[in-house]
Amino acid sequence: MERNTKRILAIILIVVIGVGAGVGIWWFIGRGPGYVTPGVSGIPEDQWIKVGCLGDTGEIQGDGNWEGAWLAAYEINTNGGINVNGTDYYVALISEDTDESNPQLETSRGVAAAEKIINVDKAEYIIGGFRTESLKAYWEVVMDNQKLFFGTGAATDYFCEQVEESYNRYKYFFRTMPINSSSLGLETIMFLLTLGPLINATYGEEIFNVAIIRENLDWTVPMYEALVENLEDNTVWNYSVVEDIAYPITATAEDFGPYWNQIETAGARLAIPIISAQGGIYMMKKYAELKPECMVAGIDVQSQSSTFWDDTDGDCVYETIMQPLTNVSKTPVSKDYWNAFADKWGHAPLYTATGAYDAMYLLIHAINETQAFDADTLIDEIETYDKNNPLMGMSPTGPLSAWWPNTHDIVEGWPYGVTEFAQWQDDGTKKCVPAPLVYPSAPFDLVPGSFWPSPWNYTLVESPFQVPDWFGW
Repeated sequence: MERNTKRILAIILIVVIGVGAGVGIWWFIGRGPGYVTPGVSGIPEDQWIKVGCLGDTGEIQGDGNWEGAWLAAYEINTNGGINVNGTDYYVALISEDTDESNPQLETSRGVAAAEKIINVDKAEYIIGGFRTESLKAYWEVVMDNQKLFFGTGAATDYFCEQVEESYNRYKYFFRTMPINSSSLGLETIMFLLTLGPLINATYGEEIFNVAIIRENLDWTVPMYEALVENLEDNTVWNYSVVEDIAYPITATAEDFGPYWNQIETAGARLAIPIISAQGGIYMMKKYAELKPECMVAGIDVQSQSSTFWDDTDGDCVYETIMQPLTNVSKTPVSKDYWNAFADKWGHAPLYTATGAYDAMYLLIHAINETQAFDADTLIDEIETYDKNNPLMGMSPTGPLSAWWPNTHDIVEGWPYGVTEFAQWQDDGTKKCVPAPLVYPSAPFDLVPGSFWPSPWNYTLVESPFQVPDWFGW
């Protein structure tokens, strides 16, 4: 009932927004049975570039994927589409529900969605993917049909490793969001290696004991392993991982009280979440209730949502998370993208939205450069966008866009694929905080003015890091 209610409310909200803005009601019909051509109408079907969105309709990850793809398609279409060999083409979108955010996961639903989007809807290009366990099943359908598939939500290393290991089978897959699990772990480590010394210098407090609280899912394993290996053996700030809680995706709000008790009993002063679903809400509400002397910094996907403050009644305050983008000048197009997205959808973009937006522009750019639509030609073209030939100024999340040609994974590290670290602060806003080993953090850079060369001016950091007021430091 709750799931159906959320979907009904989402549809009502879209209708209200559409009518209130004076726009045609056809804007949202594509979430149902047919294609939409955002921003234009009356385009003959033989001039459509058919893109299918696979994701969990009615959940933030799947809806984000659709919203980002829609916005990019709208911009492309209203700017005249794309001319290929003398004919103008426009992006047409359709979506199918994979139900992959459901804690009671049935991978057959994702497989059925992929089969329908290819065999019935006749999509030529696919954008989406979130839950690893589901994606592992339904991406095989896409590979069987040799369709380009841009992954926008699954971080697990496995997918791009398969490209390298079985290239002829999996060469159709490219990841546009996020950086892979190992890289997410690396950037988390780099952030934490500066957080410990920063807290020590600012408050005279030492934070060495940490706990990891994570979903018991495949994507969290390489991150957990990377965290343990690198946090406990480095030359900057050696932590000790004193607790690891791998909880079932079906965990309820009541389960998180005991989890926090475990963390506090172990003596951890920093909890590192690796969470993609509703557990983040449960975790932060219990955190605010119990008030342990323990900071929270890591991955909490639902906390990326601009509604998370209200969803937790403000209990998310002081949580620091990885977020691909906040409303800062990370790249020349970041703020324009952010503001256009917020104006259209009424909320900030989730990472899947930004990945879908990037995927759409990458696809159209490759089609324009090659004047071709076939997968093999487009693959050959995209493989040239490596560190030696990056795309500049196209993405909101990285000044330069590049992929490893042998794996089709995003090149990690500034100025390519890099996350921000954003904290919910005590004024109810979420702000980008310093991470001087990850991205330009002026005025907190290790070597001010020289450590992070860039071809344009950038402004990322909005605020210093805050510690909970109940610490009494």
